Amino acid sequence: MKEFNKLINIIDKLRGKKGCPWDKKQNHGTLKPYVIEEAYEMLQAIDKKDDKKLCDELGDLLLQVVLHSQIAKERKAFSIRDVIKSISEKMVRRHPHVFAKKRVSGVEDVWRNWEEIKRDEAEYRSILDSIPHAMPALYRAEKTQKKAARAGFDWDNIAGAWDKVEEEMGEIKEILDKNPKSEIRNPKKKNKLSEEMGDLLFAVVNAARKAGINAEEALHEAVKKFSKRFGYIEDQARKNKVKLDEMSLPEMERFWRQAKKTGL
Repeated sequence: MKEFNKLINIIDKLRGKKGCPWDKKQNHGTLKPYVIEEAYEMLQAIDKKDDKKLCDELGDLLLQVVLHSQIAKERKAFSIRDVIKSISEKMVRRHPHVFAKKRVSGVEDVWRNWEEIKRDEAEYRSILDSIPHAMPALYRAEKTQKKAARAGFDWDNIAGAWDKVEEEMGEIKEILDKNPKSEIRNPKKKNKLSEEMGDLLFAVVNAARKAGINAEEALHEAVKKFSKRFGYIEDQARKNKVKLDEMSLPEMERFWRQAKKTGL
């Protein structure tokens, strides 16, 4: 495609002898934060249902793909054409129900075939090995649970998952009851509490998954709601000409309740 080739040539020129000093300086490692940043900006555009912004962010994400490919080409590792060829072959290989004669009865069959093919390709010891460790923890927890569930390791219903949440809460409460007024400083006890907190978060993600809720998005919405209500408290502090750190907790809670009543 003409426009795609134009982008490849632009990146090639930016990385060339008379190119941009910043672009020439980059490598796979230095570009890592930008890949993540662009992906999240794309997600934000999707959430806002802003097609123009989504188009822009997809372009920024494509730029990262082409830039990484150009850097690899300079190392004589691979090129953007190898990237395209690889993903094209992979999509055909992993969709035998579309490009071959494999029969499927529904989405679950598609997922099962996908996992089997993927495991054969990479020779994973576990079906969980393909999940990137660098993923945000809530996303990784949900993806881990989904893969285990497809293998049959799952609660029959949400009640079982919620019982596990309550069990983990009980274990945390038992630790905290022994240290009701202070931060736990004993390293062994602190590590145990951290472990139990992790188990609780994992269990909550599991319960959310069984309810059809995406835990990452649910937490994102909770943070957004908290930020709006806290912003209301800050506004009231300014209106009353009071420094926020001089406002008493009861006053803050009163404004918090007001914020809730206004629908924030």
